[in-house]
Amino acid sequence: MAHHRNPTEVYMQTQTTYPLFHRLIHWGLALTMMVMLLTVLLRLGWMEKNHMAAIIHQGLAKLDVIITDKQAVSIAKSIRGVMFQWHIYFGYAVGVFVFARFVYMAKFGLHYPSPFSRQATTKQKFQAWVYWVFYAGIAFSVITGLLLKFGPEAIEEQAETIHKLALWYFIPFISLHLAGILVAESGNDKGIVSKMIGG
Repeated sequence: MAHHRNPTEVYMQTQTTYPLFHRLIHWGLALTMMVMLLTVLLRLGWMEKNHMAAIIHQGLAKLDVIITDKQAVSIAKSIRGVMFQWHIYFGYAVGVFVFARFVYMAKFGLHYPSPFSRQATTKQKFQAWVYWVFYAGIAFSVITGLLLKFGPEAIEEQAETIHKLALWYFIPFISLHLAGILVAESGNDKGIVSKMIGG
């Protein structure tokens, strides 16, 4: 009689190459997430509304044009709004890529042992939990982003708070991810980067 494994136990075996679809999802998600993070950093830094408003004030003052602080902030928001549209566009793209990733994992299994697997090492379980937290963060980001765009105004404040917090998981994840790659390349998994690029 065939033995049916629990879905949490199903994962891809160690492979010498990564399928094209797997690589397209990986790099597509990486690119779109990096662009989204860049728009957030711009909004919090160089394109922060009060910072931009002060520059607008100074520039117009040189032309002997005087406007109120409220008007300067309004102009700054208008300028920043054009840039932040890219955050929305790439947010949609992230949603598409992460949905494709979930479908891919459901069909072909995980590419790493489940954190609940008895055969998994401590290192593998840690790696799996990092990925699971990462995907949970993406899901929260996408869902709350859609709620901000299309949801009722009554939940806008709560959705915005969760949306802002959910995005910051990406920075520790990418740090751990890059550290893991360096460890792998210097250990027994040499060539993992070239495999993810060229298959």
